[in-house]
Amino acid sequence: MDPSLLRTAAVLVGVTLAVFSATLSAGLVYDARLQILTDPFLHDPGNWLNVLSFRVLGMDVLDFNRPVHLASLMLDAAFWGTNPFGYHLTSILLHAANVLLVWFVIREVLGRGTASGRAADPLVPVVSALFFAVHPVVAEAVCEPTFREDLLAAAFTLGAVVLAARHIAAAGDDLRRAAGCAGLCLLAVASKESGIAAPFVVAAYGRVFRRGVTSRFWTIAAGGGLALVTAFLAARFLLEPSPSRIFESRPEYPGGTLLEALKIEPRILVLYAQLVAWPINLCADYGGYSIRNLPLWASLAILTVLGIAAGLAVRRDSRIVFALALTLLPLLPVSNLVPIYRAAADRYLYLPLAGVACLLACLLDAAWVRAREPRRRTVMMLAVVAVAALAWGCVVRQRVWHSQLSLWSDTFARNPGSFNGANGLSAALREAGRGDEAVEMARRAVSLSAGTRGDAWMTLALALDAAGRTSEADDAATKALELDSRLADPDGRVAALAMERDEAEAVKRILGRRP
Repeated sequence: MDPSLLRTAAVLVGVTLAVFSATLSAGLVYDARLQILTDPFLHDPGNWLNVLSFRVLGMDVLDFNRPVHLASLMLDAAFWGTNPFGYHLTSILLHAANVLLVWFVIREVLGRGTASGRAADPLVPVVSALFFAVHPVVAEAVCEPTFREDLLAAAFTLGAVVLAARHIAAAGDDLRRAAGCAGLCLLAVASKESGIAAPFVVAAYGRVFRRGVTSRFWTIAAGGGLALVTAFLAARFLLEPSPSRIFESRPEYPGGTLLEALKIEPRILVLYAQLVAWPINLCADYGGYSIRNLPLWASLAILTVLGIAAGLAVRRDSRIVFALALTLLPLLPVSNLVPIYRAAADRYLYLPLAGVACLLACLLDAAWVRAREPRRRTVMMLAVVAVAALAWGCVVRQRVWHSQLSLWSDTFARNPGSFNGANGLSAALREAGRGDEAVEMARRAVSLSAGTRGDAWMTLALALDAAGRTSEADDAATKALELDSRLADPDGRVAALAMERDEAEAVKRILGRRP
C-alpha cells in the first residue's frame, strides 16, 4: 500500500482512539450490567458451539437472534471476564475499523469521477471519515458494549461494499469476491436484524457504479446476499422460542397501532435529521417529550424540503444516489413499520451516519466548491472546524455513558417523562448512598407509570429501605407484589434478566421481614 495511505489510515485510527480513550475507564451501564454482569451465558464456554452453529436461534437467550454479536461478547468474556476495560477496548477498536471502512468507501465513491472531471481532493475523504469517527451520535453504540451489534452490522455492510468496489477494477465474474460479499451480508444480519439492508446497499453501489462490468457478479453478491439474509430471518422467526422467560412482553407500535406509528415516524425522522446536523439533545431514552415540538404537519414539510433538496443534488451528482441509499436503507428496519422495543435510539443512526459522511464528501467535492481555490479552502476550513466541534461534543457525550448515575441523570434531565430514566436514576442514587434523593426519584417513577407497575413500586421499596424507612418500604413492597406476583421470586427475576443480583438480594431482605 502507498505509504501516504498508511499514514492517513494511522491518523484516522489515532484520532478515533484519542477521542474515545476516556471510555476505557468507564464502567458497565444499561443492558451491559444484565448481559455481562448478571447473565452467565457469555461466560460459559459450553455455549460456543450453539452460537457458532446458529443453534442459539432456538434458545431462550438474550440476543438469541444475533449470534455474531453474542460471539463477539463471548470472546471478550473469555479474555476479560467481567472487566469493563476489555469490552470497551474491543468496541473502540471496532469503531476505528469502521472509520477506515468509511474512508475506503468514500475514496471509492469519489474515485468514480467528480462533478468537475478532476481527481478528488485527498483531504475530502479524510475529513468526511473523521465526521463519522467523532460525531456524538455514535457514542451510544461505542460506549455501551451490548450495543456493539450496530458496530458489527456496519462493519460487515461496509466491508461488503468495499469488497464489491474492488470488483470494479477486476476482470471476469470474480465469483470468489461475489461470494464473499454475500457472506458478509449474512454476517451483517446475524449481528443485528437491521443488517437486512446490507444486500440492498451492495446492490445500490452496483447500480450506480457498475457501468461496463458484468452483471453476474452483482447477481451473486447482492442476490446471493439477499437469499442468505432471507434464510437467516426465516430461521430466526421459525425457531424463536415461545413462550420466552426473558422476552416476557412483545414490542408494540409507538402509539399502539401501525396507523399511529406512521403518524409518529415522520417526527422521529426529523428528530434524527436534527441530531445529525445539530446533536445537542441526545438522549438514552427518547419518548414523546423528545418530539413534543415537532407536529406532524411541520415534520412532513421538513421531510418534503429535504426530499426536494436530495433530488436536486442527485441531478447534479449521481454519486449522491449511493450516499442516500447508505443513509436511508439501514433506517428502514428501525422505522417502526414492524414493532420494535425502542421506537428511536442514537445507535440506530450508526450505519446511516456512514451514508451522511459519504454525502458530505460528495458535497465537499462538488463542482461549485472546487471552481475557485479560495472558496475550496474556506469550505474545507469550515468543515475541519465543524469536525473539531463534533469531537469535543463526542468527548462530552462519553461522560454520560461513564456510569449508571451519570447516564440516568442525563437521561431524566433531557426527558423528564421517561419512566426508564426515573427508575434507573433512583437505583443509581441508591447505589451511590443518596437515599432520600433515591426515594424522591422512585416516587417520580411510580407517578410516571400511573402506579400500575410493580417494578416501580419495588424500586421505591428498595429506596425507602436504603433510607432506613423500613415500614414504608414494606408497604411499597406489598403494593409491588399485588401488581406483579413474579417479584416474590427475586432469583427468578434474575434468571429472566429482569433484575440484577445485588438488587435481588436487597429484595430478599425486604421480603424476609414479611409474615
